[in-house]
Amino acid sequence: MKRVLFVAFLLSVAVSFATAQIPGFSIGPKVGYNSNRLVTNLDSVTSTPEGAFQIGAFMRFGQKVYFQPEVNYIVKGGIINDVLDGEDRSQEIELKSITIPLLLGVRPVSEGSFNIRLMAGPTLSYISEKHVKPLELLSSWPIHSTDDIDKMLWSFQVGGGIDFWILTFDARYEVGISNIYTGDENLKVRNNLFNVSVGVKFL
Repeated sequence: MKRVLFVAFLLSVAVSFATAQIPGFSIGPKVGYNSNRLVTNLDSVTSTPEGAFQIGAFMRFGQKVYFQPEVNYIVKGGIINDVLDGEDRSQEIELKSITIPLLLGVRPVSEGSFNIRLMAGPTLSYISEKHVKPLELLSSWPIHSTDDIDKMLWSFQVGGGIDFWILTFDARYEVGISNIYTGDENLKVRNNLFNVSVGVKFL
């Protein structure tokens, strides 16, 4: 218990120091909703979007130009469809991940507690859990095994946001860069998503 209190004390001191020393510093939790779509390189494979919630936290440094790192828990993935021997097949890919966006932004409008922001930057995702449903399709193409789904994925985000009082609203589009599936050199799968979120600035 003493260690927990000591760590909490150090964090509060660090945040207080950052608030005093760094212009435009803010920190807080955020929640959001994502519409995910898997994109492949094969015309015979189509995709169906899936929705999921996310939760996380953000920090923001700077005023006119700012840097915003985040840590979010998010479910990525979607449904891919193909046809084998005249039979339609669908596989749902669910990737539970920790994502770390590193965003650089500008405030073209900044009037007291009201701001309009633009931002862009890379995002690293660590896949903590991988699921493919239904399981009986794992022995056949397109996805043979969850072991062939990469654990580290890169993507790129671009979007905009509005701040009002202590609330911060974002809308972003994320384009997948990394190939999710490494089990078939002829199949390239990337995850694209649209995200809307709301956060609360504690500082």
